[in-house]
Amino acid sequence: MKSLLVKAGCVLGVLLVLAAAPAVAQEKLILGLVTEPTLHYAPHFLAKTKYFKEEGLDVDVIAFDGSGVLLPQLNAKRVTVGWVAPDLLIAARQPGRDRMPMRFFYNGSRVSPWEIIVRDESPIKQVSDLRGKRIGVLALTAGNVPITNSMFQEMGMQVGKDYELVATAGNAAFHALSKGQVDALNLYDALHAIFEARGMNIRRLPIPEKFGAVPAHGFLVHEDTLRDKRDVLVKIGRGFAKATIACDVNPEACIRNFWELYPNQKPTEGTEAEKMKQGIIVLKAGMRKYLVFGADPRIWGQFRHQGLQDLINALHSGGQISTASIDPGSLYTAELIAEINKFDTAAVIAEAKAMK
Repeated sequence: MKSLLVKAGCVLGVLLVLAAAPAVAQEKLILGLVTEPTLHYAPHFLAKTKYFKEEGLDVDVIAFDGSGVLLPQLNAKRVTVGWVAPDLLIAARQPGRDRMPMRFFYNGSRVSPWEIIVRDESPIKQVSDLRGKRIGVLALTAGNVPITNSMFQEMGMQVGKDYELVATAGNAAFHALSKGQVDALNLYDALHAIFEARGMNIRRLPIPEKFGAVPAHGFLVHEDTLRDKRDVLVKIGRGFAKATIACDVNPEACIRNFWELYPNQKPTEGTEAEKMKQGIIVLKAGMRKYLVFGADPRIWGQFRHQGLQDLINALHSGGQISTASIDPGSLYTAELIAEINKFDTAAVIAEAKAMK
């Protein structure tokens, strides 16, 4: 089956054509991801194959090499919606910067999925022990890099001087850590869970709460799209909310859907039951951040204004932005949330439990 994933460098011409084409079918759109799909994206692909379709949407999914590559495509409206972190948009709100007229309309990952791991036998016990070390990241343009640099900046370390960031992802990251080519990995929870499922013994370094308990990924759009395609964006948010619920109550069906689209992501060793057990570990690790509501009502897609302010403060204190006087309200809109949440949760759960 032809992969849904198309490398960003290979599709730029396609994107240009789509952007210039007459809007004969507004409900056909492009969703941009910032990494190659792994199992933590299973809810996105269940939404693509089921819930987006039920909402009347035809969604193409394209992966890019980090937020720094995806955001210009969103800014040029060549990509309709992006699943990205807020860090680079916050940086663009600094005085004297190109504002980038984009806003989030759906908060998906309510706390940061980014972690720093080391091999279990490593003498490194805390983040400050990484002075003079090499740290693997998805890409130097990845959305978590600014907040990572902020964390180290607060500890008196500067990138390129006191530590080195190395672009490495997927299997390359697994081998880089296992062979000692990097001392730590600063990737996301689901990918680290894949390494654990493969038998690597790892430890997660404790990250200061101000850098970990902040919103991470959500749906970002150009403000023109927000103005002109509000009903489409509501359908995207509602479809993804339903897919999140379905993957939570029936992870097996969610995983099978992903493996059908990406058979190369399915483990090659073990029985079917063992492969599924491994898949559930990875999926649950990735989805945990989607389900963190605490004392808040379970309102899908809602941003915590203070959470964004905490992220702005962390980036400023770490020296990544010039001022903390950035209005969190300029980064997102809550005006679609009520419509997004207009669905029967009990019906979604019942249907999801019956999925094979």
